Amino acid sequence: MTKKKKVGLSPGTLIYTGETKAQDPILQGLKYNQKELISLNRDVALHLPEDSNYQYWLDLRGIHDVKLVSQIGDAFHIHKLILEDILDPGQRIRIEDNDTSMFAIICNLSYDKAKNELKKEQIAIYFTNTFLISFQEDVDDTFAVIRERMNMETSRIRTRGTDYLFYAIMDYIVDRYFIILESFHDEIEYLEDLVVQKDTELNLDVLHALRNNIISLKRYVYPLREEVNQIKTLETNLVNESSFLFIRDLQDNIQHIIESLDNQRELLNGIRELVMSKANLNMNKDMKWLTIVSTVSIPILFFTGVYGMNFEFMPELKWKYGYLMWWIGMSLVVFAMISFLKRKKLL
Repeated sequence: MTKKKKVGLSPGTLIYTGETKAQDPILQGLKYNQKELISLNRDVALHLPEDSNYQYWLDLRGIHDVKLVSQIGDAFHIHKLILEDILDPGQRIRIEDNDTSMFAIICNLSYDKAKNELKKEQIAIYFTNTFLISFQEDVDDTFAVIRERMNMETSRIRTRGTDYLFYAIMDYIVDRYFIILESFHDEIEYLEDLVVQKDTELNLDVLHALRNNIISLKRYVYPLREEVNQIKTLETNLVNESSFLFIRDLQDNIQHIIESLDNQRELLNGIRELVMSKANLNMNKDMKWLTIVSTVSIPILFFTGVYGMNFEFMPELKWKYGYLMWWIGMSLVVFAMISFLKRKKLL
């Protein structure tokens, strides 16, 4: 897979810079109000009539078709610079007010436990008072849950404006962050169990991989908090005051995630310190046993060295019971040394 680069091109040049994909993009439209929810095919979605009795939601799954993205931009008068950002999956997280429209880039994240990998999908959202367009980097149906909610007659989304649909999408993505958070929590508990209860040697690479994933998630959540916090300061008529209560709840959820990530990082640091302490303790035990063996062996080595000297006039060398007495003497010395170490609680 290759990535195209925009080098030397003029601003507003439309080129997809993400990974090439084999699947065709899917454009799905919804026309809705409190009483009706109507699905729109691709052709109708690109030529929406102006009807103040309805709200519209267009969901494009897959942004690798530059021609289709350009058609959507022309149909809904989206600026070329915004389309350029939509086609670049490496954009930073942000929410912008453009007087008659709002534009946001957020990240949908998922966690692959088998690979210990955090996967990112860029979501771009463009909306006005009458329509909202979501641009998903991947072809998978991320927002199927939201459409199911809209199928319910009591759906709050259908009774409110596009600003509430924007909130619902943001809230759903943040809820998916909580799923990742729970996965991290389960892994931390498992690692704690391995280290504390099962006394298992733990590879520090596992801790570093999980720590890096926590830091990566924080890199996406921190700028999202700042962007959501500044929605209330925007001088725009695109966000109703009645939606501020829900945005405040979204702020609380994001803050909760950040605090939980900080706690998880501290727990991982604690586990790492525990692993290092246990490694040092085991090394100290090994050094202790080596020291004890060396201490007990010193007298034996001393007498062995003395009687290993081949002097002719050493009276013990000609003694019939000399060898036996050597063993008895060495045994007494070793017994005395072990008794001394036990009395000092070193053994």
